[in-house]
Amino acid sequence: MTAARTMEEIYPGCYAGTLSNGVKVLFEPRPDRPLSLGLWAKLGSRDEPPELAGIAHFLEHMVFKGTAHRTAFQISAEIDALGGSINAMTSKEYTTYFVDVLPHHLEAALDVLADLLLNPLFRPEDIEKERNVVLEEIRMQEDTPHEKVFELFSERLWDSEHPLARPIAGRFETVSRFDREALWEFFALYDTRRVFLAAVGDVSPDELLRAAEEKLGGLREPQEELPPRTPPQPQGGLLIEDRELQQAHICLGTAGLPKGDPRRYALEVLNAVLGGGMSSRLFKRIREDLGLAYAVFSHPSYYSDSGQFVIYLGTEPKNASQALEICREEIERLTREPVDDETLRIAKEKLKGHTLLGLESSHARMIRLGYAEIYQTHHPVEEVLRRVEAVTAEDVRGVARDLFLNDHYTLTVVGPEKQLASLERAIPALA
Repeated sequence: MTAARTMEEIYPGCYAGTLSNGVKVLFEPRPDRPLSLGLWAKLGSRDEPPELAGIAHFLEHMVFKGTAHRTAFQISAEIDALGGSINAMTSKEYTTYFVDVLPHHLEAALDVLADLLLNPLFRPEDIEKERNVVLEEIRMQEDTPHEKVFELFSERLWDSEHPLARPIAGRFETVSRFDREALWEFFALYDTRRVFLAAVGDVSPDELLRAAEEKLGGLREPQEELPPRTPPQPQGGLLIEDRELQQAHICLGTAGLPKGDPRRYALEVLNAVLGGGMSSRLFKRIREDLGLAYAVFSHPSYYSDSGQFVIYLGTEPKNASQALEICREEIERLTREPVDDETLRIAKEKLKGHTLLGLESSHARMIRLGYAEIYQTHHPVEEVLRRVEAVTAEDVRGVARDLFLNDHYTLTVVGPEKQLASLERAIPALA
């Protein structure tokens, strides 16, 4: 079989093609810019069975431990010799392996990248060594309270048994049980139906398709079906993990929006107003005006069928209730009154600027391309900017009311419990 030798334009400046085995290839040409290649798998931690929580992340580690053609050292050494970089990341809904090089190294870089997904060895001795590494990673997260509090937030917001509520790295009891057979079974899901290539840089479509056909032609055909993903049901409530710390690390929030929800543009504007930056209302009142916290910000997260919206505070325990009271006041203000014209203008300019500045590198554009394919949100940058500009003050108030007028408020804290026992009084929905 031969590859499709042409690519179709899915929007101006972005192209898609399909290899002979069905693997999709997405491409954005960028003259005179470096090349970024990403092999994406539509598999993440929410696709794991409960007894194998963390195996998607563990697998991402293990493919770098050696293949049928390269040792672990050779994988990194070959990319270093090209003057490039190679890495990977696992999320709750996808995994991606990527390499950044100069464009004339396309074939050599893709050969290394493809080798990871076609020919890993999963040697028992490597599994044991990497198990220790991942367990240390979990310990590090446990010992980092400003990370741990976000993990607790997901567990409390949703049923702790739902896969979206579980930490991506897994838990001690599950990671300790991984064996070679379990790895091979999960790895078998990396097939032509779930893996695609995203590329951005100074190569031609023909060059890219030809190299991809040669390097990815051996990817396995689809076999096993995954259980369908089920949306999580918000629970809400208060959870304090008692630790003797100088600071209280706090997450306050509620369920958010799915990635495909058109209201997400209004939510992004709301976030810019509320806690997305140093000019936001929370930063100004809590840090600048009152000095109650060093760190304060808000952040929406999106998934295919759900989302969450979180405010984070790092503050001295004695200031926690007052800081949370201000959060409550600003949340209620957004549901009650439209933002003024100047605040709306600044928030939209901030979002548009961050969008454009965040796309300066080929790597950032490759990540955007892969992310759009995962969530089927392919839009040219100009369209995104137009949708941001179209957000009105009533749109912001509407999404605020949709998100915040509910009984799913979640408050999680890592800090000295004896100094934090009355925190829920600051948030009536938790009382």
